[in-house]
Amino acid sequence: MAAISRVELTTNDPVSATSDLIFAFPPDTPEQRLLDIDVDGARLTEVVQARDSGQCALRLTVEAGVRPTVRFSLADRGPGFAPWMFASRGAHHEEPSRELIRLIGDVVGRAETAAERVECIVRHVEERFTYGHRDVGLGDDTEQMPALACDTHLGTCIDTHSYAVAAMRAAGIDSAYVSGVFFAEGQAENAPGHCWFVIRAAGAPHHWDISHHLKHGLGATTPAYNPLPGHRYALAIGRDLVFDTHGGPVEFSRLCGFCRFSGPDRGETLPTLARLLDA
Repeated sequence: MAAISRVELTTNDPVSATSDLIFAFPPDTPEQRLLDIDVDGARLTEVVQARDSGQCALRLTVEAGVRPTVRFSLADRGPGFAPWMFASRGAHHEEPSRELIRLIGDVVGRAETAAERVECIVRHVEERFTYGHRDVGLGDDTEQMPALACDTHLGTCIDTHSYAVAAMRAAGIDSAYVSGVFFAEGQAENAPGHCWFVIRAAGAPHHWDISHHLKHGLGATTPAYNPLPGHRYALAIGRDLVFDTHGGPVEFSRLCGFCRFSGPDRGETLPTLARLLDA
């Protein structure tokens, strides 16, 4: 029988002015299935879908001075990954540059199987990063993901796993970026924002978290779902998602917690707190 977890997310502070926010529908994966979702402190205006993806989200109208809350329940077994998660959408944080395609061609060399190519790329990525924060996120100032041909570079999970997705795609491996929340063992509160990546390739494990191995000194990256003991929940798939609004399209570099859907700061993420209610 599948275990059920309940997670609650709310903004750190009350919203300063009445506005529309967006909150992503947690996707189904092999390790989770959304059972129900409810909202407090906001009016559900509509369910919207990204222009270029199957990712859906709640559009919420929130009055000034209110902290909206979303709670959802998840079973720990799911139906798997939907095909849309791996579709190439031209997202500049996910698409490899010509230089990266050439570099990855050298990295995989004569690897004959998809699983062997995945292994080569994982080793390449972990050799190129050390955990740390950059002044400018990797790929934030380029049209496509650049190649990291040498040296070791600072990077958070966002940088590391965006690069990994682009590198996998450069080798013809289906890959997807996953935004979520991670609660370390014994932890009941955290900010959403952790990410990892998944692949769809014959003979290769699908979940990878290079960043946790780098940050916590876990050694060579293995494909464990939780290499650092704890609980993780996927909140959204993909970077650079575009949603249509009455005021024109708005792009979200990543959907993580509550994001602004209207006003001059639309597209920005609001500081959000996640609580693990039970697991």
